[in-house]
Amino acid sequence: MNKRRLATALLVLLLLIGCAGCLGVRPEDSGAAPVSPPTLKVLYATVEAGSEAVVHAAENYRRKTGVHVEVSTFPYNSLQEKVFSELSRMSGEYDLIAVDTPWIPKIIRHLEPLTPYIRNSASAGDIDDFIAKLFLDTSVFDKDKPQRAPVAMDAIDLDRITAAGFDVWSLPIQSNVLTVSYRKDLFQNEANRAAFRQRFHRELDIPNTLDEYLDIAKFFTRDTDRDGMIDLYGTTLMAGKHEANFVDYKSFLSDFGGELFDEKLQPVFDSDAGVKALKTYGKWILTEKVTPPDVLSYSWDEVEIAFGYGKAVMGMNYHDMKLQPNVGGQVGYFMFPGVKRGETLVRGPHFGSWGLAVNKYSEHKAEAFALAGYLTSAEVQRDYLRFRQHVTRKSAYAAARALPDASLREYYDVLGRSLNVGVGRPRIKNYDQVSEAVQTAVQQYLTGKKPADAALHDAAERVKISMRENGY
Repeated sequence: MNKRRLATALLVLLLLIGCAGCLGVRPEDSGAAPVSPPTLKVLYATVEAGSEAVVHAAENYRRKTGVHVEVSTFPYNSLQEKVFSELSRMSGEYDLIAVDTPWIPKIIRHLEPLTPYIRNSASAGDIDDFIAKLFLDTSVFDKDKPQRAPVAMDAIDLDRITAAGFDVWSLPIQSNVLTVSYRKDLFQNEANRAAFRQRFHRELDIPNTLDEYLDIAKFFTRDTDRDGMIDLYGTTLMAGKHEANFVDYKSFLSDFGGELFDEKLQPVFDSDAGVKALKTYGKWILTEKVTPPDVLSYSWDEVEIAFGYGKAVMGMNYHDMKLQPNVGGQVGYFMFPGVKRGETLVRGPHFGSWGLAVNKYSEHKAEAFALAGYLTSAEVQRDYLRFRQHVTRKSAYAAARALPDASLREYYDVLGRSLNVGVGRPRIKNYDQVSEAVQTAVQQYLTGKKPADAALHDAAERVKISMRENGY
């Protein structure tokens, strides 16, 4: 029996055992002698990708199918090191691995293309249920030219994907996008509303633009104890030299219509739009002073702490943030604001997704695909809602509208709408070097070492060298 027929046979055997609801054929009685299913080993992230929900689902899969699943979880940097190490030595130890999108250009040749498995499964149409934008960004790549952007489409069309020279390399399981948590109780306070109306001649409502957001941030930055010291700030930013800094700036850049690279992969973030984005970002910190004074050391962790302890009225992050019990108050959520270009409001919140990829060297690739199908299936994703997982299917977001918790309904609404307009990362092997160059430029400007245009120009020159060194 050749390898293709063997893989198909294994897939059928597994799904005959009883994997209802996943991407695969429906279980039936084959009449064959019982076969002991293999143990599937999964490499997964920790809280970054909702490990609690996935571990729970893996245990349900064991109960449904008899297939034992071992999920090994690692924090982000450790997981990246582990994945790269396992694949570089062509190890089949792990069958299914969680992959962050920036890793794919480096490891794509070690992954199993999933298009044939999807075509051979009885419920292949289920991929139409994934949010198209995040599916294309997370899962669709050209093996020989992974830097190529996939064909834009509002609905996932596998034929169009393959006809354009792309393949599916993972199934999206969790997506993060920049959103804003805010103090709804302070926004709804009548005294605040009256004072804001008197000062800005409009209502204190959720802002749609960066300018409106800044007005609100200025309004709430104040000395609440009347001791001469500012102790409440309008907003947070992630201005430390960190990946969070890069994607913060990237979101502002997209709002102003700028891009990191042009179609020839030449860096263009030092354009007029890029300089304006950086100056706007810096203005909030340096001139308007609407952020906490230690914001130049903030990443997503510090933002959560500052917001949670009531230090800021609005906070940008990649998950819903909560207040500490002693703070009180009520939290609401809204989309990262945009910039008006004519009559069009342009929004560009950074987003990125985790995908479940099958290890090319696994001895159980068909079974691993069936497990990936189950863990990303519509039924299981609906169950993920109780874990506050950032789901990837349209049907899961529809189900979220019926959640009993009004705050959670609001967050899922904002999350889903934000994913539909989000801007992903560049598809390059040297992503880390590009991020580091931009982080340095942002810090140089914020600390007064260089003007905005010079800092970005120098960063773009560094990126050009890095791109050439990596064959672009």
